[in-house]
Amino acid sequence: VRHAYRNAPFYRLRMQRAGLHPEDIRGREDLHKLPFLTKDDVRENLYFDIMAENVDRRNVLRITTSGSTGRPFVCYADREQLEFRWAATLRAQEWTGYAFGDPCVRLWHQTIGMRWDQALKERIDGLFCNRLYIPIFEMKEDGLEQTLRTIEAKRPVLVDGYAEAFDFLARHLGDGGGIGHAPRALMSSAQSLPQHSREVIERAFGCRVFDKYGSREFSGIAYECDAHDGHHVVSEGYLVELLVDGRPARPGETGEVVITDLNNYAMPFIRYRIGDLAVAMEQTPCACGRGAPRIGEIHGRVQAIIQGTDGRYVPGTFFAHVLKDYEYAIERFQVIQDEPGAITFRWVPGGRFSESVLEEVLGAIRRHLGDDLKIRLDRVDHVPMIATGKRMSSISNLPVDFQAGAPQRSVQVGSLGDG
Repeated sequence: VRHAYRNAPFYRLRMQRAGLHPEDIRGREDLHKLPFLTKDDVRENLYFDIMAENVDRRNVLRITTSGSTGRPFVCYADREQLEFRWAATLRAQEWTGYAFGDPCVRLWHQTIGMRWDQALKERIDGLFCNRLYIPIFEMKEDGLEQTLRTIEAKRPVLVDGYAEAFDFLARHLGDGGGIGHAPRALMSSAQSLPQHSREVIERAFGCRVFDKYGSREFSGIAYECDAHDGHHVVSEGYLVELLVDGRPARPGETGEVVITDLNNYAMPFIRYRIGDLAVAMEQTPCACGRGAPRIGEIHGRVQAIIQGTDGRYVPGTFFAHVLKDYEYAIERFQVIQDEPGAITFRWVPGGRFSESVLEEVLGAIRRHLGDDLKIRLDRVDHVPMIATGKRMSSISNLPVDFQAGAPQRSVQVGSLGDG
């Protein structure tokens, strides 16, 4: 906070307007005095006020992403922060049983959004670390078998990748048996991992899944350990708040994730509203013995929240829960909301699809979002991934603000019953 006040005009002016000085922020309990940082704040002040004036720009890396909405987002990190991220990632990988130098496979978007020199460095790092990159920007059925054979040939201890990629491969494996060589572990990231998807993936690959919560702005923020009871926050690097209406979320309650980066001196992120939702946990000791604070299930993007007709809201993971028993009939789906009281349900039919199954699914959705919910149907052959290599299962274009009294009512995925 002191560094940002002295060296970043954006923060200095913001604190002065709030009547604050760095000495007023002595610990986590004082963070609430500071205003939130939004993505629009970053976009509008990127090249001038929000960057620290005393940082050598030659020592700074540009990080780009199109984001879940497709709107470009750019931020910067200094080399010290990047080295910290690498160390935190390696530590979490070691929790899975992996050791540096063990064969590893990464299912990733690989070079999307990178300059040529960054892409080259990524490939060199892969050779140095004994890591094989397999691009999965657009996975298609006709390439799945080759992807699996490539993984088996590497005989990896760890496979790291998008939850969506693992789910896609697992369902393919389920049609023809398991993988020939089982890794020791999978590290899943980039998307929410519903429990039923985790179970499908673990059966197919014959190993445990370790979930990672991260973002392009910060890399790994929190990781599962071998106890698989929540995600340990990388507390040496980040202060993570889960907030509802500006107050800390209670244990079991879903809150908006707000992050303060403790190490990025090039471009401070202080109380940054990243746009994700997560469940707060009781901070009892973890069975693994590690003392880092934990957060619970990651519900995904605020942008993925869908509004019902009676003031109720559900996270994007709700729909995966509802459809988990209909995978034989509905292969892929996507829910889009552009106006209150209505959604578009887009789906790819499976081999045993029937109109009666579709009516069951629509009935389950209406039971939780209102009997008078209007549902537009859109049968498609393919649900495309967005530019980051993710496939969004739900997209809302309506404003939802977790810090302004909404949502007032929410459906907790763990309490939905049989849906």
